[in-house]
Parts: sequence; structure tokens; C-alpha cells
Amino acid sequence: MTIMWRMAAMVAFLGVLAACSGETPGAVLSPTPPISPAATASAAPITSPTLGNPIEQSRRWKDIKVPTLTRGSGMIEVKALGSRDAWAIGFEDSADDELGWGVLMRWDGSTWARIPLPWHKLEFLSALDVDGQDDVWISAGSKLARRSGGRWTTFEPFGIAENFFFRDIAVDKGRAVLLGDGPELPFVVHWDGRKFSMDSVGDGTRMNAVSFKSGHEWIVGATDHLKCEGVTPEIWHTGPAHTNWNMNDGNIPHIRGGVLKSVWQTDPEDVWAVGEISPSEEERDRQSGECIEKTRSNVLAVPLVMHWDGVAWKRVKLPAWNVSLTSVTAGGKNNMWASGIGPADEIVFLHYDGEKWTREDRRGAAESNVNTTTIPGTSDLWSVGTINGKTDNAQAFFLRRR
Repeated sequence: MTIMWRMAAMVAFLGVLAACSGETPGAVLSPTPPISPAATASAAPITSPTLGNPIEQSRRWKDIKVPTLTRGSGMIEVKALGSRDAWAIGFEDSADDELGWGVLMRWDGSTWARIPLPWHKLEFLSALDVDGQDDVWISAGSKLARRSGGRWTTFEPFGIAENFFFRDIAVDKGRAVLLGDGPELPFVVHWDGRKFSMDSVGDGTRMNAVSFKSGHEWIVGATDHLKCEGVTPEIWHTGPAHTNWNMNDGNIPHIRGGVLKSVWQTDPEDVWAVGEISPSEEERDRQSGECIEKTRSNVLAVPLVMHWDGVAWKRVKLPAWNVSLTSVTAGGKNNMWASGIGPADEIVFLHYDGEKWTREDRRGAAESNVNTTTIPGTSDLWSVGTINGKTDNAQAFFLRRR
């Protein structure tokens, strides 16, 4: 994979902390039918009503101080085990032509503190997951590391090869599933507690995120189609009783331009995936015969939310908001949160309680990803990311909602 992907991974998630009670100022209520059948692929993008009438900023999300980071800092991902234990990865000292160096932080209930990385050479971190108290996995390029009981163990599944890059990690009870991009094709790597095994993935598949729980593995992304038809959502699944991947399990709706970027499961019959419907289209170049993507700058991204109920995947109907969703989390059934970037680069949080959607905004100038997670045992949320992510003045944020 090229350095461009690594740069895209670098510009990441803003974190928000909150300690407020009462109704959420600026929350937008919209009665929405329960999960609905998939919209047709030809459905026109929705124009956001927020462009002329900005949504009031939510006071429920509060900034939390973190140890001083250098200029060009940002956060990529956050995971929580409870109110006194959370982990986050990010970067600092980045610039327009430099990726920056990895940063690992831990929340102990009162402060965020740096945790030393296991490599002698500074590395740019790309993915994180936690598997219990002080059991943390991180990736950096083609390298992996696991921190258990305060000690690090490092792995290099591809040996000295440097053209493999891990994109996401999901761990469960000592086992791990990892996604990445190789020199030619994407790949899936499994760790069974003793050794790694790898599966190559067909050309044209984009794998963006993985969730692993109770033996069920869900991978989401997109797949390219022939004849310049663009992309449609791609979902893979395997369970405890399966030996092979079920691709597009549940007859995924054909949504042209749909790309899934994040997945979360609360149980085998309650899985959420979010992303966007791209405002671009493709045309075939007459000379090369290749498909050339052409962006329609006057059309905004449409949020894409999909849900698995144990029987089939269905597209969830949302209010007329233009948001590029990059993260999903849930505190149980009928308590789903999605986060992403709005048309004015604002940080956007969407909540679904099983009957209606609410929206909460924060100003920010976020440019790539916002990553959000529930805090088990509470109704709170953590969110992290990057403001001004494509400049030397990039700045990390941590937000918390109480």
C-alpha cells in the first residue's frame, strides 16, 4: 500500500468529554421509522438542511485535557473498558510531508497519560483494540504489539517485508482478527493465541473495519464493479460454526456509491455498520479503457447506516442530513451512536434509540475521521480525532459526553 493510505489513516479521530446534565441543547429530534428496507441504488443524494440553518452546538460534549503534544498532532482511535480504563492511539510532530510519530495514551479515571511504545524506533500507529484490563493490541505498519500485564510482546507476521500495512484490529478472548493491505491485494490475518494465518482477498475489495465478538467476525468495506458502475457496500461474516467466509451475508442491498467504514456488534443478532454514499461517479477513459472517478462537487455525501437483525442486512432510513460517517458504537440494543464529518467540517454525532434520531454537533474543522466509543457500565462516550488535519497545525482532540 502506498504512503497515501498511511496519510489517510493518520488524519483521525477527535475526542470529546462531557459533564453536563439536562436536555441536550441543539439536539435535533426527528421521528424516523424503524429499520427500513434498503433504498434503491438510484436514490438521489439528500441535500442537507443544515447548510442554511446551522444546528446549535451541543453542550453535552466537553473537551478533556491531555498531556502536551507537539504541533501536528491528532488522534486515530479510542477504546474503553470502563469509566476508569480507556486507551487511545494518535500521532504528533506531523507535517504536510511527514507522517509523524505514534502516541499511545491511557485513561485511569482522572487523567490521560502517555504509555511508552514497545519499539526502539518511533512508529506511526494505525489500529488499536483492547481485550480486557491491561490487554491491548496495537499495529504500526506491518508490525504488531500486545501489552499484557504491563509487558509488551511484539510480532512481525510478514518478517522483514515492509509493504504490508495493518488497517484494523479486533480481539476477543485471546484471539485476534486483523485487516490490511498488501503489495497487491488486501488480506485478513488471524491469531489463534499461538500462530498467525493469512487469507488473501480478491482484487477490487476494500476492507475498512472488523468486529470480533463471541466467535462472530464481521468485516465491512466496499467492492468495485465492472463497467464503471462504482462501488457498493461489502460485508463478510463468519461465525463459530463456520469454516469459510460468507460474503455479503444476508443479501446486502445494492447501494451504488456506498462504502462502509466502521462496524460494531452488541450480539450476533444486533450488528451496525456505517459509512457514506459517495457523491462521485465513474466514466470509462476512451484511450486507456480504465474507469476514471469524477467527483460531483455540488453534491454532498449522504450518510449510510445499515443494521443486521440476525436475518438480513437492511439500510436504515435517516433524516435529511449530509454527513460522512466514520465510526459507530452501541451501548446495547436501541442505543446506537454514529459519528463523522458534516458539510462544514463540523464534528457530528447521531443517536438512534430504536424510534427516532437525534443529532449533536461540535465545531471543529475536522477533515478526515472521528472515532467514538461507548464506556461500558455508563451512559458516557469518548470521541477522538484531529482538527486541521492536513496542516502543520493539526491538533488532537478528546471529547467526552456524560
